[in-house]
Amino acid sequence: MDLIVDTNILISFFRNNPVNAIISSSSSLNLKLFIPEQVREELLRKQADVLKYAKINLEEFNRKFSELEQLLDIIPKDSFKEFELPAKTISPHEKDIPLFALALKLKCPIWSNEPAFKNQSKVNVFSTRDMVELIL
Repeated sequence: MDLIVDTNILISFFRNNPVNAIISSSSSLNLKLFIPEQVREELLRKQADVLKYAKINLEEFNRKFSELEQLLDIIPKDSFKEFELPAKTISPHEKDIPLFALALKLKCPIWSNEPAFKNQSKVNVFSTRDMVELIL
């Protein structure tokens, strides 16, 4: 299954939890994980928050970030630009338009714990709980 992964999910990757297990095992679970390049940039901007949340140091962040990049397909903004206008009509927040645009382009769901994402009917949205139920 192809999935677009939201930043809130990627932040959880930095802790030992089901999100980390799913992402780390994505290949063997037949999951192909995509993010718009903006999500990668957002994660880097939130580095201080991630360090605090995950209770890790900068060296550990860099190691896990590098590992994470190997598990994701990072898609440049130009490759889904034509889907931004329809995505704007369904995205609950301006900053999430790239997620929805990429989901529309790839015709695949989004993995996010943001409840507002489910207030539209164009793109399927799976929470971490949904993902655990699907996989187990």
